Amino acid sequence: MNKQKLVFLSITFIMFPLIAFSQQKVSYTRMNGRWGNKAVTGNFQHVGSSMEGSYSYSLYVDDSLVHLSPIVQLYGDLDKHNKVVLKDLTGHAARLSGLFTDQRFTGKWNSLNSTQLPFTLTESYPKGSIPMDVFYLHSEKELVPKAQGTPSAQIELTLLYPKKDAHVSAAVVDSVKKFIQNQFFGEYKPAQLPAALLSRTEQNFYNQFAEFNIHWKTNRKLAFNLEKKENVSVLFNSYYLLCLQYKKTGYAGRGAPLKHITYDLIDLRNGEKLTPDNIFKTGTKKLITELINKKIRKYNNLADTVSLKTIGFYNDSIPLTGNIAFEGNGIIFVYNIFDVAPPAKGIQRIFLPFSEIGKFIKPGSVLYPLSRQGT
Repeated sequence: MNKQKLVFLSITFIMFPLIAFSQQKVSYTRMNGRWGNKAVTGNFQHVGSSMEGSYSYSLYVDDSLVHLSPIVQLYGDLDKHNKVVLKDLTGHAARLSGLFTDQRFTGKWNSLNSTQLPFTLTESYPKGSIPMDVFYLHSEKELVPKAQGTPSAQIELTLLYPKKDAHVSAAVVDSVKKFIQNQFFGEYKPAQLPAALLSRTEQNFYNQFAEFNIHWKTNRKLAFNLEKKENVSVLFNSYYLLCLQYKKTGYAGRGAPLKHITYDLIDLRNGEKLTPDNIFKTGTKKLITELINKKIRKYNNLADTVSLKTIGFYNDSIPLTGNIAFEGNGIIFVYNIFDVAPPAKGIQRIFLPFSEIGKFIKPGSVLYPLSRQGT
């Protein structure tokens, strides 16, 4: 009996210590600059040596309408000498290499056909953009340290949070905080500081880990390793439009990790979240839904006469989703696993260019001057 009590007390002590935040350097920087004759805007975020980012460039401006390139998402590593190589996530575009600090990025843009263009990007937050802070937490634990076969768990959280800025009203900053908290934590706690929110999430995670493994000490086959990784990143932060991407990955010791990606499109003029209802003109959502379904059929080489159910979708028609991302030259509609199909189908990303849907954008929408109206 005493031995059993000792084991239980050891597990309790191990699972609930206070965890210090990582001392790794973390930052988010919005940058402007040029390569060649192109005006480029980039968003870069790093935690220690790991780095991710995105960039787009202006093709031209016509009658106050801004025509942008597609947004390219990047990943790479930053070494101790501030040298970085960033590659396109898809592997289909160019890469960036050079020297990076939080205020300046100089280097070369390297295309797939070996064309090189020098560039210089510098930190900039003009009107219509918003600066952000980064908060990072990482920890890992064994249920019973050094015990053979002991379950283990690890958690990694990267949170972006808007800063106060002279160009952005306090009400808009608070609104952005609310959307981030709701996506990241599932609720809004206006009085809670980011560090406290992350610590509470970590504590809840390890509580769950302990509950999953409550019978492990009597049956070693009932072992559940847990992993949780969540991060927020900026895809676009210009022209009063903020596009935030939330990536969540979870693993519960069985099967493959589950991935989930959601987005917030926020109008920085008023702090409102963009939805199909306030983006598109009245009466056009049915037409957009039809375009989405045509694209899904095209992606799957499926004739109009064949049911989507025959290839694994839950229904024969895919509904319009509010999980949307700005893509520079269009909008991506994202359906996570279980939204419209089982995990085997993966995450569905349906891209509709502004050349197809620009005519449906409301003139008062923040997307209107970016939507290639009249093309």
